[in-house]
Amino acid sequence: MPNDETVSRAAWTPIDWGRAGENEYTRRLSRVLLKWTRYANEQYADWPDRENCGHFFGGSYWYGIESAYTAAVFAAVGTMPEYDEAVTGMPQQEVRSKAIRAIRYLGFTHDTGPEECVRVEGPNPHCSRKKWGGRGDSFFRASQTGTVVHAMACAAWLLHDELDEETKRLMESVLEYYADCYSAMKPGTGVYFDTQCEENGWTSSGIGAAAALLPHHPRGGAWRQAALRWARNSVTTPGDNVKRTGGVSTITFHPDYTTENHAFVHPSYMMAGISLRGLYALLEMMAGSPVPEQLTVGNVPMYERTIKLWSYTDGIPVPIQGQDWWYNLHHASMMCHAFIHVLHGNPDAAALERTALEFVENLQISNTRGCLLEQNGEACIVTEGHQTAKEMEFGCAHSVLIAYLLHRFGGAGTEPSGESDLSEAVNGVHYYPYGSSIVHRTDASFSAFSWRNHVMAITLPRNGVWSVTPAYSSFIGEVEFEGEQSGVAYNETTPVECDEQHLHRFSDGFGAVAELQRGKGGKLLQRIGFVSLPDGRSFYAERVRIQRPCKIKRLSTGLIGIRNERYSALPGYADGSKTLAVPGGTKQFEGYYGQDPDIVESFGPVPYINVNGEIGYVVIGSDNVTYWNRHQYAKWKGVEDVLTLNTRSGLLFDGPAELPVFAVLALPNASAELTRESANATRLLSARMDDCIVAETDAYMIFVNLSGRRTEYRVTAARAGSSVQLFEGEQRVDAGHVVRTGTVEAGYAGYAASRFRLELPESLPDSFHLTVTVSGARVYVTNEARSVSNCTVTDTGSSGLRREVSLEGLCTSVFTFDR
Repeated sequence: MPNDETVSRAAWTPIDWGRAGENEYTRRLSRVLLKWTRYANEQYADWPDRENCGHFFGGSYWYGIESAYTAAVFAAVGTMPEYDEAVTGMPQQEVRSKAIRAIRYLGFTHDTGPEECVRVEGPNPHCSRKKWGGRGDSFFRASQTGTVVHAMACAAWLLHDELDEETKRLMESVLEYYADCYSAMKPGTGVYFDTQCEENGWTSSGIGAAAALLPHHPRGGAWRQAALRWARNSVTTPGDNVKRTGGVSTITFHPDYTTENHAFVHPSYMMAGISLRGLYALLEMMAGSPVPEQLTVGNVPMYERTIKLWSYTDGIPVPIQGQDWWYNLHHASMMCHAFIHVLHGNPDAAALERTALEFVENLQISNTRGCLLEQNGEACIVTEGHQTAKEMEFGCAHSVLIAYLLHRFGGAGTEPSGESDLSEAVNGVHYYPYGSSIVHRTDASFSAFSWRNHVMAITLPRNGVWSVTPAYSSFIGEVEFEGEQSGVAYNETTPVECDEQHLHRFSDGFGAVAELQRGKGGKLLQRIGFVSLPDGRSFYAERVRIQRPCKIKRLSTGLIGIRNERYSALPGYADGSKTLAVPGGTKQFEGYYGQDPDIVESFGPVPYINVNGEIGYVVIGSDNVTYWNRHQYAKWKGVEDVLTLNTRSGLLFDGPAELPVFAVLALPNASAELTRESANATRLLSARMDDCIVAETDAYMIFVNLSGRRTEYRVTAARAGSSVQLFEGEQRVDAGHVVRTGTVEAGYAGYAASRFRLELPESLPDSFHLTVTVSGARVYVTNEARSVSNCTVTDTGSSGLRREVSLEGLCTSVFTFDR
């Protein structure tokens, strides 16, 4: 008999294998895991310091995560009923054996293992030749081992019958250590800068692993209550805290269910509130036990109000305030959707999970090695010295694993929503007053504006972030002053706050006006307006005022991130090149990550530019349009070029000055030809442009009042052709011009739709002069001339009615267009 030091001291809960089953999801997900196992096996190495031990991916990454996550994948693959040796390249028993070797390596090198057993040497000085487990670390680092403990436990549990007593004892020591460390602690509270939902979630997963595997342990009951308490406090709002129900003692989300990490609203970390505590829920499912409500409460309102509404073409929620990680986060997003799908029976989540899974599969198919992110991930630097895309692989594989186990033990779930039902659920305008953002979705576009944390505006076409990236300072741009260190402190390269903003929410769009002081001491005042139109187009306008003498090295506004990836299995999304069309020709730019020099192309002050037939931009008042075709990156997120629609440099100002209006109309999903036509139909209307910007484009008149006062406008434009758009209010039409009048409230940004068109004869006398007033469904036409005037008024809405107009001189007619 083994001695007391090697005998398992508490019975482990058995896995309810009778609940496990195969379905479409498990088969698709298992195929991904099988392919990845072959890749991960290349990263395996034996560890000679103790018998039957080994590690993955170098063995000395943060928290032991590299070997724990991979061991969990290998354990699951090792128990797959439909294992395919031809895919993994090794017998299933070898897969299980390597999982066990990694469990033992982690057990010996943990803080509870022998003092002489430390991790292998590696590039990360915080981990190389050191133990893991958190002893001596801050709570943030120490508690972060919770998901490692969970993954290690999951691997050991799946392979329980093949573990020797020493390995079981090593595992139990790790579980006891983590659960005892944090069971008596109170969960953290925090919403701004770095939410505590993540820390509370991962702590619940570590304690929950101990409670789930060792429920008969003398402290098992206390561990369970602690894990549930940490979990319940992962997704909490001020209202939950006031009610104090169910053990809530924290606030981790704003009342609008946004929260912040790394100092901005960050969907990746918002999803952590669902997924991290969901790890404990998964273990309860595997044991055949009901899932306690503390592990799911708050999931649905947060998901429904944020994550679902932001999830776009590829199933990833759009990072509405930018992204500081890599863009291909399909694996983690798929896992989050899977939790909502399986635990809550949500058909919209089922549809989004399927979408994300399709991209997960195609990304892997594009990589011949079976990896999930980049074919040559070692070359893609995330953090200089010890983080590359390769080190992100095991986290992605772990997300796929969790989705696989959810469906293996939770079934195929519910029927996914159809495309039209999902569109109806997510389209519209969504306002986040605490997250300082507003979002407008249509079937084929996504626009958002943020006025805090990262001040930026984005408009995405149908292909989403595969076409246009949510780069920091999107549209707002970057300023670089001579003799002043650039940074976020003075709203320069990455503006983080507005001095003032006004928001106008409509049922089918929104408008925003904001003021930003930029540069130390407010050298430059940037006044901006952003309008999202009902049809998915958007309009950006700015006026820059120099307030103090300064020398500006670079002033680049109208900044747009352009994704330029190459993945062979994602045609139409990642073809590896972008074709830019401008008046007079096209130019193609290859996208890749490498050491070749970057290319910067200058197009001059062109009136429009189209990117690959995916999105077009009508440009007004630009000094120079440039395209930065990047190949070298300080930090890898993906292959991302930069289009700047107004590039200015070498500006010297001896005193106050005002720069001309710069404006952009964005046209998602537009061809080059459509962009050219739109440029011909779009114009700023002449007015007191320093106060109120009025623009006309096809079907809309757009207003941006940058002043602090109510403004009456009278705008005049040369009449273009025989067709004149009619808007609510008064317009005067003569032989050569159109004059529009009206009032715009202070700080207003918005639009008026054209419901009617006035069709004129090809040839008009100089005396021709009509005043047309639109009031709802009525159109009043007054002939100001003394001679007879003929025209046609057409309802461009659903009725399509036409009224032929023949007016005697100095006469008024009224036409009613009831729908």
